[in-house]
Amino acid sequence: MKKLFMVFMLVMLSAPFACSQTPFGRSVQGTEIEQEIIRLERERLDAYARADRAAFDRIVADDFTMTHSDGSVFDKAQERAVLRPSTAERPLPTLNIEDVRVRVYGDAAVITGRLVEQGERVGRVSLRFTNTYMRRQGRWQIVAGQLTRLPPQERAAVTLNPNVLDAYVGQYELAPNLIITITREGNRLMSEVGGRRSELTAESETRFVIVGANIQITFVENTQGEVSHILVRDNGREGQARRIR
Repeated sequence: MKKLFMVFMLVMLSAPFACSQTPFGRSVQGTEIEQEIIRLERERLDAYARADRAAFDRIVADDFTMTHSDGSVFDKAQERAVLRPSTAERPLPTLNIEDVRVRVYGDAAVITGRLVEQGERVGRVSLRFTNTYMRRQGRWQIVAGQLTRLPPQERAAVTLNPNVLDAYVGQYELAPNLIITITREGNRLMSEVGGRRSELTAESETRFVIVGANIQITFVENTQGEVSHILVRDNGREGQARRIR
């Protein structure tokens, strides 16, 4: 990360000498690059919507990191694992970007804006994003990103199909002799650890929280569409629990 920061600062300092400027301070080359970065950002979001791993691998650098709004940091493999196709039973929300602005500094570009996630199950969620792209061997790829959740306005209640909830029922091993048991009671999920039971409140189709405890649980599927593990985030700390039953 320190090396990336130094490279980024160097290209920022050298940018005024890299290309000729218009009277408005923006290069002609920069304008073309801005459009390319916006196009790549939209293609990256489309890759999530279509579970297009080939497009994802093309746009996302191997050393990519994404800092999510809850403070968790995902690498490329973890982000790739989230990809899944949208189905009638489990439709994915639409993803759109608004208020987009791109700044180009030689072989680095920073795109900022608002990411809007909208669907029946998640309502409308808005996040501010700052993503950094770098040009390597003539190709632009995203190397880092950060999301900041904006205060909700009017958010529809998240209601999940009982079949979706049933898919999450099971036992997950967070550590040796530390098992998280997920059960369903009517239209809600319950978690139990060491005899202590808590209700899980749905924030989206895969993300739940324990209200008042600042604990978030995300269910993750494998390539066969089966839940393989959960991610547990507790006040900035993160653990992974594999499904054992």
